[in-house]
Amino acid sequence: MNRADAANYQIREGSPTEPAVRELIAELDAFNTALYPAESNHFDPPEKLAAQRGIFLVVERHGRVMGCGAAKHCGDWAEIKRMFLKPDARGAGLAMLMLDRLLGWARGEGLTLARLETGHASDGALKLYRRAGFEEIPAFPPYQPDPLSIFMERTLR
Repeated sequence: MNRADAANYQIREGSPTEPAVRELIAELDAFNTALYPAESNHFDPPEKLAAQRGIFLVVERHGRVMGCGAAKHCGDWAEIKRMFLKPDARGAGLAMLMLDRLLGWARGEGLTLARLETGHASDGALKLYRRAGFEEIPAFPPYQPDPLSIFMERTLR
């Protein structure tokens, strides 16, 4: 897929409790459960995401849910959560577009920092986050150090 294909997709605000989004989140959870043990997976269920102050984005192609991502307000900083694209939606720059929107929301909320946790084997995610200016940091609350987790942050200007 190339960047021109991104025009075939729509990124919109949505809810993690929409039925098609729940299915996508279940796919994401299954993907991560296959990679990491339960104690290294830090899933926010759809209801928790929907109840928090934040933004939830949905990526669609021709009405079909292809991806999602969220940012939640954590006081002075935002946490990026649930970034995921189906394999056939990858490679068009959609993840960076979605991440830019999430970070823009955080800036609009007056937050000065964005943080995230991802798995050490999530090469595509790590590449995206590093390209977006995130750097590795020690575990931050509510997380504990985990050799399978990578914790990252970047300032928001």
